[in-house]
Amino acid sequence: MEEQKDPRGELHPQEDTGEESGEYSFLQETIKRDRRGERKGFLRMAGLGLIFGVFACFSFSAMKPAMDSIFQEDPQKVTIPPEEETKEEEEPEQPPAEETVQQPLDADSYRQMQQSLTTIGVKANRSVVEIAGVSAQQDWTEESKDYKNSVSGLIVADNGRELLILGKSSVAKEAKEIKVVFNNGQVCPAVLKKSDGNLGFAVYAVSRTDIPDSMWAQIDTAVLGSSNAVSKGDVAIVLGKPFGYAGAMGFGSIASGKNMLDLADGQCRLINTDIAGSKNGSGFIVNLKGEFIALIDQSAAEEGSTELIIGYGITDVKDAIECLSNGQGVPYVGIWGVDVTEEIEEQGIPKGLYVKNVDADSPAMAAGIQNGDVITSLDDVEITSYGTYHVTLMEKAVGSEIVVRGQRQGADGYVDIDFTVTVGSKEL
Repeated sequence: MEEQKDPRGELHPQEDTGEESGEYSFLQETIKRDRRGERKGFLRMAGLGLIFGVFACFSFSAMKPAMDSIFQEDPQKVTIPPEEETKEEEEPEQPPAEETVQQPLDADSYRQMQQSLTTIGVKANRSVVEIAGVSAQQDWTEESKDYKNSVSGLIVADNGRELLILGKSSVAKEAKEIKVVFNNGQVCPAVLKKSDGNLGFAVYAVSRTDIPDSMWAQIDTAVLGSSNAVSKGDVAIVLGKPFGYAGAMGFGSIASGKNMLDLADGQCRLINTDIAGSKNGSGFIVNLKGEFIALIDQSAAEEGSTELIIGYGITDVKDAIECLSNGQGVPYVGIWGVDVTEEIEEQGIPKGLYVKNVDADSPAMAAGIQNGDVITSLDDVEITSYGTYHVTLMEKAVGSEIVVRGQRQGADGYVDIDFTVTVGSKEL
């Protein structure tokens, strides 16, 4: 080992490494270079991974709607349970009740009643929407809440793929697009699923993928009540567009629930209220349980009557709603009839369904059924009333053939006749 002096004159030992020092320097340089290469490779891989991740996110977002439509499950069948028949039971005799003093009503009582009714209406309104038809000339981007071509809609079912909404079919005529406006103002695209020209209503579908997640906590599927249980004087709550504008709510009472409206292949109970409404109003009537009991349709009112809100009883259209919700046509033959009562039988007319009229270009006319015929059976099911005929027909599939048996008056009285009818559907 040699000693060397530094500039200050101090001695420092210096190690003579020779070849060993050169080899060590080479190894040290090599290791440093390898570490720099590793860092560069790591950064390159991280950058490529980041680019791939961003690209994958954008690709997934763009492809999600298409993939959802391809891999989503088949829609569930919508079933509306039939109503249980209510039997009148004899009430046991009870001892006379003690007389109670009726407290006088004041402003606070009225206010509490209004608040109670409003609470029921607000909860039921979670099932009510507005269905708007957009024409080619209309600019949907305009900030406006007054859609002229719109009707009230009711959320009647969720089949797992679509939210199904019931509303008048007129809004879909000549519409370029159909939009559904929910109660919080959220707008979603919709399509016409199926319509019924006989009743004038249709079911529209909104894809679940088009509904924001935040919306599900603000909407409900409607609870359909029984219009057969409605009595005069019952409280009525009207929702939708009964006064000509969306999001309305009104209160009143049932004026009548006994009148019947004749339709092709059946009848429908009319629910009359004492609430004044718009001539072209649409919407729904709700009872104190928050159940929907009628579909408002002012066209059902007789000419010359005051513009009081009137609707189709929900009980008589549940079967049609079920068909439309499943994308099926409502069975249609085109017969307008009347029950042959005992009094009519005494005039020599056979028991069954008397045909008053037959729709032009209907399956009944094509089969040869005429005014004055009496239908006695449909596919071996005895027909004793218009109601029996309607229920039996609604169990048939559109496009199927049925055998209608009846009697027709001839020169020597009534004779047996048979018809083979192909069940059709009357759509928009």
